[in-house]
Amino acid sequence: MLRTALITALLLCSAAVVFGQKAKQSKEEAAIQNAIEMESKYFWARDFKNWKNQWVHEPYVVWSAASNSGVTQYYGWEAWENQVKGFFGESPDPVPYDPDVKKYNYFYRIYGDGAWVSFEQNNNGTITHECRILEKKGGQWRIAAVQLFFDANQPASLFGKDVGNE
Repeated sequence: MLRTALITALLLCSAAVVFGQKAKQSKEEAAIQNAIEMESKYFWARDFKNWKNQWVHEPYVVWSAASNSGVTQYYGWEAWENQVKGFFGESPDPVPYDPDVKKYNYFYRIYGDGAWVSFEQNNNGTITHECRILEKKGGQWRIAAVQLFFDANQPASLFGKDVGNE
């Protein structure tokens, strides 16, 4: 009887630890997904101040995109910030963050204050396969790297309409 009670107690403790870790993981995943989503919304709203707050401001920041028309890359926060500032200057009008923009098939790898996330996005029929590397700064998840790959079967431009398929 004592042995059964002890085994039951150990199983319950193990289950509590596992469920506690999964709940924390789910909370972090939700926070990461929110950071990614807010960065997209601020980008399309042309809200430079809030968009900028979603990013790590370090020289190791990377943004890269590949499509049938080529590869575009920006290395370092300063280069990426300047690109977006210029883009917003050329195209200042907010673009509705269409409810048809869907991010799905998320996969998360969280390592303490760092995370690697991949997902797919359908932006009104334009499919991209995307990755983000994020860091937790001041208790908030911030984007440090973006890779996006346009579906090879679709024509896409990295400039103009598609430059920030955030």
